[in-house]
Amino acid sequence: MQGLKKKPSTSEFLDWLKLILADDLSPEDLKRPAGEMLPKLHGALLKNEQDVSLFERLAFMARAKRN
Repeated sequence: MQGLKKKPSTSEFLDWLKLILADDLSPEDLKRPAGEMLPKLHGALLKNEQDVSLFERLAFMARAKRN
């Protein structure tokens, strides 16, 4: 994704997977309902708060555009 200060790396991906396992999320828990753009625990994939904020704003704008 363009605009991120630091793109997610393997380390962030592994952290995200660990959180999914620690929260005991099932495959059904990870399926997003229609209209929901953000994956569960998405903050673990991003390296800093600015990137989390940018990602959430872009997802909100995309959802608003679809409606």
